[in-house]
Amino acid sequence: MQKSKFIFIALLIGLLMIVIAVTYFYLNHQEFLAQRHHLLCEILKPGMSKDEVLKILKDAGDFTVSGAESQSPNAEWYVVFTDPNGRDIYGAFNLGFSDNKYESAYIRGMDYWNIICDFSKVTQFPTEIIKP
Repeated sequence: MQKSKFIFIALLIGLLMIVIAVTYFYLNHQEFLAQRHHLLCEILKPGMSKDEVLKILKDAGDFTVSGAESQSPNAEWYVVFTDPNGRDIYGAFNLGFSDNKYESAYIRGMDYWNIICDFSKVTQFPTEIIKP
């Protein structure tokens, strides 16, 4: 009886440790997403020039960018921020420019796109029509 009670308590402690670990990683991931959204959707403003965007990205930390050398007015940059140890900070993401102005941030995989923010799409709210 004593042995089964010990096993039961050990299992409960193990489950509690798993719950704590999952909660910790979930909260860290939520903080990561919030920081990335803040940088890409609140600090970077729609209509900023490529030079303005580069300046803000440089102020935010170490990063690599592909596509910035393109002279096309409709460009896509692939950006990765890293900490001093080379670890990814914000995750890899793409920045979209239209007419040389900042327009969107998204993540593109092999067969998917996850939009972080897209300023080219104006949200239309339905207007209420009051009938007499």
